[in-house]
Amino acid sequence: MREEDFYVEQYDGDDADCVADAPRWEGDPLPKSRRSKNFKDRHLLPEARVRLLDYFDTRRMPPKEIVAAVRHRAWEDLAEAGGPLDTVGDRLYILDFRSMVPELSYIKVGRTANTPSSTGEVKKRISAHESEAEKAQALLFQAWISRPCATAVAWENGVKDHLNAVGEVMGVGRRVGSEYYRGISLFDAVRVARMRQKHLGLA
Repeated sequence: MREEDFYVEQYDGDDADCVADAPRWEGDPLPKSRRSKNFKDRHLLPEARVRLLDYFDTRRMPPKEIVAAVRHRAWEDLAEAGGPLDTVGDRLYILDFRSMVPELSYIKVGRTANTPSSTGEVKKRISAHESEAEKAQALLFQAWISRPCATAVAWENGVKDHLNAVGEVMGVGRRVGSEYYRGISLFDAVRVARMRQKHLGLA
């Protein structure tokens, strides 16, 4: 996705801000880090998210090791919630991206699937969203993914319909793209996902 398309999707809508009014990042880019199964700085993990938010709140650039620890924790969240990410099946996911500019933080709801011939699609899709988030200087902060199921199409649509309705009727959160939301916590979005899962009778 081109950067200009990203901002259009994030800010164009029924009552959205003008694209020209969208905040732009003017500082240095967030430090990049490589994911590694053998993450060495595990002592940073327990407080990594709190420390990252402290840096963001005071408009300071977080050090590379904190960024890496936050990303590592988010990927551990995925494995904890959904089991091995290379298992075949359809999955619903909810990703929480945080930026030093609060207006650029968002929740992403989506669906992806591994097939017998391609068991790396889940990791590839989430990594692609991480790359997209870099345009807004946002970082994968925390994440949730379902266990594999036969199909998550109705599940995904139900979750998005629910979040859209809550935003329109109750004014809680705001849709800023077909699958992007602001003002909704990951906890609340996952709670909606579990409600829809029970409603659909999914294991």
